[in-house]
Amino acid sequence: MNYYLFFPMIALLANTIFIAFVYARRTGNPIIRSYLIYSTSLNAWLFTYIFTWSYLPESWMTWAFKILSITWLPVGALYLEFVYTFLNRSPGLFLWFFRIGVPLSYVLTIATDLVVKGSIHYYWGYENEPGPVYHIVVLTFVALPAFIGLGILTQSFLSSQKTQRKQIGLAIFGSTVATCLSFYSEIIQVDEQGRILSFPLTPIAIVVQSFLIFIAITRYGFLKINIEGLAVELFKDIHDGMILVKQDRSLFFMNESATKILGISNILPSHFYPSDYFRGYQENPNHLSKEYQPIFNPSCKGVELTRSNIELTGNERGYLFILRDITEKIDSREKIEAIYTALSKDLEIAKIAQTSAISTKFPENPRYKFHSHFQPFELVGGDFFRALERTDGKLDIFFADVSGHGISSAMVAGMLSISFQLVSEKNSEPKQALENIQNLLLGAVLNHHISAVYLSFDPNTKILKYSYAGHHPILIFREGEVISLEGSGRILLITPETDLSNYSFQLKKGDIVFLHSDCLFEVRNMDGDILGYEEFFERLREIPVQTPEKILKTSIDHSLSFGRGKLTDDLAILILEVF
Repeated sequence: MNYYLFFPMIALLANTIFIAFVYARRTGNPIIRSYLIYSTSLNAWLFTYIFTWSYLPESWMTWAFKILSITWLPVGALYLEFVYTFLNRSPGLFLWFFRIGVPLSYVLTIATDLVVKGSIHYYWGYENEPGPVYHIVVLTFVALPAFIGLGILTQSFLSSQKTQRKQIGLAIFGSTVATCLSFYSEIIQVDEQGRILSFPLTPIAIVVQSFLIFIAITRYGFLKINIEGLAVELFKDIHDGMILVKQDRSLFFMNESATKILGISNILPSHFYPSDYFRGYQENPNHLSKEYQPIFNPSCKGVELTRSNIELTGNERGYLFILRDITEKIDSREKIEAIYTALSKDLEIAKIAQTSAISTKFPENPRYKFHSHFQPFELVGGDFFRALERTDGKLDIFFADVSGHGISSAMVAGMLSISFQLVSEKNSEPKQALENIQNLLLGAVLNHHISAVYLSFDPNTKILKYSYAGHHPILIFREGEVISLEGSGRILLITPETDLSNYSFQLKKGDIVFLHSDCLFEVRNMDGDILGYEEFFERLREIPVQTPEKILKTSIDHSLSFGRGKLTDDLAILILEVF
């Protein structure tokens, strides 16, 4: 194992990451294109080091060095070309001299032994054995253009503004370090026969240069392209409409798609005010997308308009408007609404299916038993409970109350059922399970929130773990007492973030776990007064014989009696009896 290979390999990896970073931001900008070519040539040079330090057969090495000289001979000329491009200068005679001289030098290297005449084995790998004109070629076509480029950059640095100085300064410093390290270790540090006296520092030099220019890019915007050029380059052929205006609303750019969406002629306006083109347009400080109907394009049923603040060249501010024709979206929405209306005819069947699914399907186990009752306020409702036995033998219970009632709440309850099954398969703690359910539903459920409690019961240890999400307390009936389990947590889907906690409680044989919806204590009497949780809780404590059947019947009868037989919300009760 040649541990010296670590240096060129790490250098190759670092420089490749830098190339990928810049390539991801590529446009037609010649500066980026020129620097990508230069950086790729450095990678090719690093590959040469890896190849020749890999202790391949010695008989290969002379021709390997001759052929692979193509990777390092153009480096200086490519660097000089990048400098000219970066400073927006026309190539001088120097550059043309190197453009012609480098290919001729390569031909000379391949055809003769004047540049490379053999290979020398060192403790770190093979290096080429210099021919009579090796150092002349290196100094003339590799080192000289690099020093000329540094000189041009330095001259520009002295005459540039403060921000540009920081950018150019990093490029100068990185290039100077790289050039000097490489020049010192491979040109100066040689004996009379041209043998290298110490380990070459060129791979390290390339890493230093790549790192410093990378800092220049990420910190000072070394390759920053003005937004106007980017707009013209990227937005002219895309399907969405793009309009770029200055702060005074004077038009800078409008692509062809925008003119078609707006329904205007090819003669572009001097200024762009959305209120002139969209009915009911109002400025939105939050720049959220909103739908509008275009005034001059009757074939377009609607446009989704988004406005963003941008910074133009020279610190001038402006606005970018994005227009999207949503005619197909509106057509689809109308079809969905028609289907939605038709579905209401099947709600009676859905009620039977939902009641059956929620009320009767529970895991069976000699160590526990379920009892339940479900009664939606309308044909279908948003209250939901379900229990699943996990692969590790534990029991997961999910009890939830979707805000509102009726069709939309029932649809969310159906989504909850699927989400609960997916989450339960992961054997998560209750807090994590609720967070996973929130993540699954956050983008799909927009106009509802969910109060819930998630329980995980171990039949062997009888430990009950649970987490609240805005739900009222779990009640434990034990030997004539009613215990309210502590805990709190934020309602699901009320905000993008959750605020939940894990809790645990040691159950024992004979305990009855009581879960119920808020309908039982939010019921109103004829005067409009609410029963209230405290009154409902006290009524439960007065139950003389605590059996699941008695608890279920008493809780329902008391609420119905207070409300004169009328419910104001979905009613759901789930009881877990522990044996």
